[in-house]
Amino acid sequence: MKHQQRQPVARALNRNNSNDGHFGLGLRELKKLDKLRRIKEAAADLFTSKGFEATTTAEIAERAAVGEGTIFLYAKDKRDLLFDICMDELEETRSKAFAKIRPEMPLLEQLLVPEVVMYRQLAKNIRLERIFFEELTFCSGPQAERLRESRLRMISRIEHLLLAAEQRGHIRSEEDPAFVARHVFFSSQSAMRWWIAGHKPKVSEGIADLRRIYTLHLRALNPSRAAFGNR
Repeated sequence: MKHQQRQPVARALNRNNSNDGHFGLGLRELKKLDKLRRIKEAAADLFTSKGFEATTTAEIAERAAVGEGTIFLYAKDKRDLLFDICMDELEETRSKAFAKIRPEMPLLEQLLVPEVVMYRQLAKNIRLERIFFEELTFCSGPQAERLRESRLRMISRIEHLLLAAEQRGHIRSEEDPAFVARHVFFSSQSAMRWWIAGHKPKVSEGIADLRRIYTLHLRALNPSRAAFGNR
């Protein structure tokens, strides 16, 4: 099992959890980071190949070449591991995605650009992401708080896009921008769940569906043509 070829997700985790950015840490800290990286890689590979329920912590430990007790130094259980893997990826992807937005873009495209990046990332390992979406239902404790904070950051980013568009005269509404942003976010999350549950999710189809949803939202905000761009 230890020498099986790793899934693409493991290579991604290897890049995301390398020692880059950890200069100055002592050997002990670097070893801890390496163990955590191996545990995450092993868990992601096994969840993808065997399924979440069928995977045991003993198997994860064997694949990661650590003792089973070591896993519980980093995570309370399998669900904690799953959330650490997927939430780290989620936060990194969202940060990169919003960095691609340009002020001169129409509001519709500003809303869509981060989603294109996100959908493409999810499509790299649909099976693992489906497991994550399923387990969100049972999210509690520290992971629930981390998820809540992540959602609030996302809503805040959308709110800033709406406020900027309003200042430019591209939309006009008497509704609280935070309220509008929250419901734009809820719609995007529902659309993502619908998409990822499909038989063979295609990024292009998911984004086309989301474009229609965002267009409906914008039409309620007294938009000018500039809000939609050339489309």
